[in-house]
Amino acid sequence: MVEQFTTAAEAVGAEVKRFPTLNEAVAAIRSRAGGRAVATSALPPPVRSALDGLDCVPAGALHTAEIGISFAQAGIARTGSLLLALSDPAGRSATALPPVHLVILDAATIVADLSALGGTLGALLSSPGSAYLSLITGPSRTADIERVLTIGVHGPKELHILIVEEN
Repeated sequence: MVEQFTTAAEAVGAEVKRFPTLNEAVAAIRSRAGGRAVATSALPPPVRSALDGLDCVPAGALHTAEIGISFAQAGIARTGSLLLALSDPAGRSATALPPVHLVILDAATIVADLSALGGTLGALLSSPGSAYLSLITGPSRTADIERVLTIGVHGPKELHILIVEEN
C-alpha cells in the first residue's frame, strides 16, 4: 500500500519521504523549518510535544506562516490522497495559507481506496463537536484562468508527505 500511495501522490506533484520512526520524521521537519515561521494543525500529543520549540505563529497571524504542519488521519493508495480532520478554523488555515504544507502520515493508516475509509469517516463524523474533513490530493492547483494549470493559487504550492513506518 505504501508503494502504491507514494507513486500516486508523486504523480500529482507531492513529495513523499519515508521514515522508520516518528523521531526521524520530526528531525526532518525541524531541518526543513530551519527558523521559518510555522503553523500547526490538529497534531496528536506525541507529535506536538516532539515539535516543541519551533517558531509557531499565533492563530491571529497564520497568514505569516511559511510552513504548515498537519497530521493525516489516513491515506488513500489509489489516488495518493490524504484525509485530514480539521475541526477548528485555525487548523484549516494552517493547512491552506502557508506556501509549504508538511503532512505526517502513519503508514498503517493507508487504505486501498476511498470506500475502505467508510468506518474511519463514520467515526470521525459521529464524534462529538463539529467535524470538518478534508481530502487533499497534491499541492493546490487550478486551471480556471484561461485553462492554464497554475500551482499554489488556492492553497500550498508544495505538499510534502512524511510517511512514518513504525507501529
